[in-house]
Amino acid sequence: MSENTKNITIKGLFWNAIDRFGNQAIVTIVGIITARILLPEDFGVVAVLMIFSIIATAFVDSGLATSLVRSKVVEEKDYSTMFVFNLAISVVLYFILFFSAPLIEKYNEIEGLTLYSRVLFLQIIVHSFGIVQYVKILKKFQFQLTARINVLSILFAGIVVIAIALLGFGVWALLLQPVFYSLFRTIMLWMWGDWKLNLTFSPDSLKNHFSFSLSFMVSNMLGKVLSPFYSFFIGKHYSLDDTGYYFTGNKWGETPGQTITAIIQGTTLSTLTPIQDDKPRFLNASRKTMCSLAFILVPISFLAICVAKPGFIFFLTDTWIPSVLLFQILCFAGIFTSITDLNVNFLNIKGRSKFFLSLEIIKVTSALLLLYFTIEHGLTTIAVGLLTVRILCYIIAGIMSGKVYGYNLMLQIKDLLPSVIISAIAAAVAYLPLHYNLLQHNLALVIVQSIIFAIIYIGINHIMKNHIWMEILSLLKKKLVKRS
Repeated sequence: MSENTKNITIKGLFWNAIDRFGNQAIVTIVGIITARILLPEDFGVVAVLMIFSIIATAFVDSGLATSLVRSKVVEEKDYSTMFVFNLAISVVLYFILFFSAPLIEKYNEIEGLTLYSRVLFLQIIVHSFGIVQYVKILKKFQFQLTARINVLSILFAGIVVIAIALLGFGVWALLLQPVFYSLFRTIMLWMWGDWKLNLTFSPDSLKNHFSFSLSFMVSNMLGKVLSPFYSFFIGKHYSLDDTGYYFTGNKWGETPGQTITAIIQGTTLSTLTPIQDDKPRFLNASRKTMCSLAFILVPISFLAICVAKPGFIFFLTDTWIPSVLLFQILCFAGIFTSITDLNVNFLNIKGRSKFFLSLEIIKVTSALLLLYFTIEHGLTTIAVGLLTVRILCYIIAGIMSGKVYGYNLMLQIKDLLPSVIISAIAAAVAYLPLHYNLLQHNLALVIVQSIIFAIIYIGINHIMKNHIWMEILSLLKKKLVKRS
């Protein structure tokens, strides 16, 4: 990795970390507050509707945004074409969903779902207005600006949502959260972005990017639809309370992986594109990125699994105890989801979005098959089925990466294994206070377990002189030297 690429990547990782961790901190606080105020059935209602919102948003994104980010040369007509196309798609989709809302309510037999649907789906149109501005910001490596916009958007939306929940409007707090987030984010993108409204539409530009974006759109939609798809069918076969338990366990279980992966993917898509044709440099950068992901993601996930029970009881109350085991299974599954997504990100940078599409078709097909056999056997069995799908998809993604640019499955396992082994050791020791019931206060238990885990994980990495840990120490020393 060249020094310039390395510096841009480090800068991008720093600001994306500020973005994602700041974003997640606010989401966590809002989530804890709403979980303590609202009922599991309120979360069940949202879980049933999320599948439609996610599919529609994937169509609106349409892959053009990713195609433009990875393109070395982008003209004004490309931006304006993307804006017009995405806006038109969003309006069409909203009206389709608007008139389909009564059918959704009838199928799920949930009173009021028609109105809930029509309000939630407004997010689709609002979201489409900000895509071009966001792409231009990424193309200029303005990671600081994206961090500011994303954090402020979720903060303002969170304040509104908490107010709605405290005023007693129940499920509306959850339904309006994504709508307000998209609204605040879009407003700020137009305030601080530099793209001027242009309605020029170029069929040639659309055609040029469509070959990549079509595969990416379908793949992206299939990739995002799996979790809400499960929630949707659980909502049909189980009570709203059970659906809410699964939705909450899955939402928090996916959080560590989604947060860390978003930091790294948001950076690498921009910074690795310039070296996509240099195979040795690209492979080296990919390995470095995978090691960095594992070094952070694996211990955070293992720690989250370790402290899950006292954490849920203290922060979300006893109401959510049925979500704990689901959270632990799906949090572990999230590790495989993240490393699969990173492989897919590398493949997309190399222009192989068709590999992404093939993987998602396999994923959805196998998930449907396992869901068919597990749906009647309880939520835990369903979660284990989803974990199996995640592992299978990672194996396939590793094989694909090996064929395209040489980062094969065995090489990836070699890079991942140190973080997995050290995290497992740290988790086993940190679990002892809970196992032997050494502390009665749940918050104290979470803190003690976390400290034990951190000391062991960092200590072993330091003794073994793990290269990622050594680089982190080196960067910290440089920062301290500059300040002094």
